[in-house]
Amino acid sequence: MDGAPGTGEAVDVRASYLRFPKWTQHFWTWQTGKALPGQEPLLRHTWATYLASTLAVFFAGLAVSVLAVAWQFPLWYLALLAGWVLTVAGERTMVLVIAHQALHRRFSGNARTDWFWGEAVTVLTVFHTFRDFKEEHFDNHHRREVFATEADPPVQFLAGLGFRPGVSRAGLWRRAWTVFLSPAFYWRGFAGRIASNLRSRGWRLAAFAAWLALWASIPFWLPHGWLVTVLAFVVPVILFAQLSALLDRLGEHEWLTPRDPALGHRFYTAAATSARFCGARVPSRGTPAGEQAKQWVSWTARTLGYHLPSRLLVIVGDLPNHDYHHRYPATPRWTTAAYARQHDIDTGPEGPPYQEVWGMGAAIDLVFRSWQEEGPRAVPHG
Repeated sequence: MDGAPGTGEAVDVRASYLRFPKWTQHFWTWQTGKALPGQEPLLRHTWATYLASTLAVFFAGLAVSVLAVAWQFPLWYLALLAGWVLTVAGERTMVLVIAHQALHRRFSGNARTDWFWGEAVTVLTVFHTFRDFKEEHFDNHHRREVFATEADPPVQFLAGLGFRPGVSRAGLWRRAWTVFLSPAFYWRGFAGRIASNLRSRGWRLAAFAAWLALWASIPFWLPHGWLVTVLAFVVPVILFAQLSALLDRLGEHEWLTPRDPALGHRFYTAAATSARFCGARVPSRGTPAGEQAKQWVSWTARTLGYHLPSRLLVIVGDLPNHDYHHRYPATPRWTTAAYARQHDIDTGPEGPPYQEVWGMGAAIDLVFRSWQEEGPRAVPHG
């Protein structure tokens, strides 16, 4: 768990990436989620281009998976793996960025357009209806008297899975692995999503039924049809997305953090939210060659096997900078959140210092540590 509090990574991890050429730095900003001081975005998406690129990733993942399973060409399982990555990356971005910004009325800036796309992407992802999502997140989670308390829906969701304060950090991690491997967890999540959609009506219900009917019909017109439906649709869209949602929620905020009345609502939510960055300190040039070679092997393995998958599959879109969203929930700069957050640090932010954690597991561990009332907080910056 890179960057866990107390592991000695209080150095500027992002600055260590300056060892790579200048032309690679925008990639490292995307991969880690953290911009360099003074860095400006290379690309500036409009809401339409962001939508188009996200849908393209999602449908490309489904197409690759379908073709791989149906035709089972040589090494088809590698293509299936790539399809899964694209599908889950697109799906989670649709929910956590597009639908999320739409319910805040900041996706396109037009209420009817935001509502339509909020409903459309939650149909495609077999997620809860946009109305139910709005009620949970916008109408409850962002309310000052509810945020991060026992009344907050995410806290209630975690409590229902057995995550509660007063349990040791080790016990909470054991509980996490139990839930990760629990068929009941995935079934309850799927059943809840289906029930939410069946309560809808009109075009939303018709679109949802048509989307599921399409996948249910595949066994009748494609080779290995049942396997296609299960591996290309059920596994990534239902199972992997459910696991991704849990991993995100566990580290999203320091749930049940005691309130500091001096901060006010805006900055209380910020103080209970750390940026979650996906990377590890790059080996320095001054290290002896033999030791440096070992460090490069370790860094490469962690980047390819842990940090990059975390960024693609869990901490997607603007999620690394979710603390910036809670300071400025109505910001139009959500497509360039990493740069906006760094600009706020560069110019001197209002409120408490920004905090950051390096590593998805470290963010979860920070919550578990706080629940057993042990260990330091995230390293402050800004």
